[in-house]
Amino acid sequence: MGLRLLPWALICGLFTIALSTAPVKAQSDWEQSLEALIAADDAARQEELLEEVLAAEPFWWEVALLIEEQEYAAPTETGFNLRHSMCTDEVERPWALYVPPDYDGSTPTPLFVVLHGGVSTPEIPEEPLPWAEESVLMQLAVERGWLAVFPYGQDGATWWDEVGMANINNIVCTVKREFNVNDDRVYMGGYSDGASGSFCWAMIDPTDYAAFAALSGHLGVGSLDGELPTYAPNLANTAIYAVTSFEDQLYASDQMRPSIEMALDVGADIFYREQEGLHDFSYAGEELPLLGKFFGRHARDPFPQHIVWETATSQYGRCRWLAIDAITGEQAAPWHQDHNAILADSSIIIGFVPDHTYEGEGMAVGEVMEDTFAEDTGLLAGDIVVRCNETPIVSGDDLWEWKSTVSRGDAIELEVLREGQSVVLSGNLPPVLNYYIFARELPSACVRARFMGNRVDIEASRVGALRLFIHPEMFRLERPIMVTVNGAEVFNGTVEADLEYMLRNYLQHRDRSLLYVAELPIEL
Repeated sequence: MGLRLLPWALICGLFTIALSTAPVKAQSDWEQSLEALIAADDAARQEELLEEVLAAEPFWWEVALLIEEQEYAAPTETGFNLRHSMCTDEVERPWALYVPPDYDGSTPTPLFVVLHGGVSTPEIPEEPLPWAEESVLMQLAVERGWLAVFPYGQDGATWWDEVGMANINNIVCTVKREFNVNDDRVYMGGYSDGASGSFCWAMIDPTDYAAFAALSGHLGVGSLDGELPTYAPNLANTAIYAVTSFEDQLYASDQMRPSIEMALDVGADIFYREQEGLHDFSYAGEELPLLGKFFGRHARDPFPQHIVWETATSQYGRCRWLAIDAITGEQAAPWHQDHNAILADSSIIIGFVPDHTYEGEGMAVGEVMEDTFAEDTGLLAGDIVVRCNETPIVSGDDLWEWKSTVSRGDAIELEVLREGQSVVLSGNLPPVLNYYIFARELPSACVRARFMGNRVDIEASRVGALRLFIHPEMFRLERPIMVTVNGAEVFNGTVEADLEYMLRNYLQHRDRSLLYVAELPIEL
């Protein structure tokens, strides 16, 4: 019997009764149904099996013990494997799974979710698996014997839109259903767009993760591009390893530093380093061993005693054991301030997505982005860029190197091949633009919460309703739980464990460390 869950049975005073009164046959039947329920991936079948377990009326802690101590089979394949998942937009997309060669299912194993860069490209490579196999970040998992997944994103399924985010959650749940994942050592990290995505997830949905890595990313992309309600105070809940480089053409250190400083000033848990180099991940050899050590030092605390959370929508209102369910339009509390930063955008962006299927010399244009230098100068999809000012463009590396030699406001001349004919396009890059890293449209609600013993004290601003998720390792269920909000008592009573709630919550999140047995809604 597991050491973590044994106290649950003793607290409830049911252990002896269960051993002496539970019919062996009935217990065997519901245990078999539970085992099948855990393995099932079909919603209709899950409902059938759930009803079978509930009909047997086992004690909730018996079920929790079996969930936590479930056995996992040895894998049929190790190494890199290509999988596919149906996304919420009814498009099937690939993802890569890495299984360590010595994984046998007996030991909880860390899981690394790797987010690639260039997530807004229109197409996924025809042969996606080599992309994952060659990923430097995936090699971190290979070296350390972790499970790892590599979702493939694209325009319409990015790391900061509903389709892409739901796909990541589905992939993580799939791996947890099949493999013995250490729920308190699930990490997310990425480079470029993958780093921006990691920053976004840390501010939007960090509950599943122990730590994040944001390598050459931008703190505000989830807000500016994804229109998501991201807030710097939320970065206090989960550790982040962040790196920028001095000569980066997109996110140079001197441009990104003010946003990191702002986040640190409001309590963000960011370990920040600066490196030499362009936007090319040339610093990977030095940083990845340090990142591996950082992840090793950070296991998730499933029941942190303090939570700070801010949101403008209940969709992203949850962090660990607390959720904001309603936001009011009342005046914010004095301590509830909008924390933002103004950055100077001096990055050089021409404004087109390359056609990665093109194999000749030059850079083929796959798509021209709106409101960009490329659109203003008349660049068209199908054009092949062969010269930028005096620099011949043979490959994408040439374009990157040329961009490091020009500045915002400079006069630019592009030579392109259009239907075999040379066409010269000219114009000026836009001037340096000052902008806020977080877009603000809706009022936000914010909480500062603490639990100690069976008491929860919450400071709330613009909160109309919230929920607490109840776990026996947080509270003694046989005693009253007291909740105060802004100094006023809003709840004082016992909360009963609900087996159906626990099972449905587990099936949704597949988190054995967070087997919540009930939730406590509070209207304010």
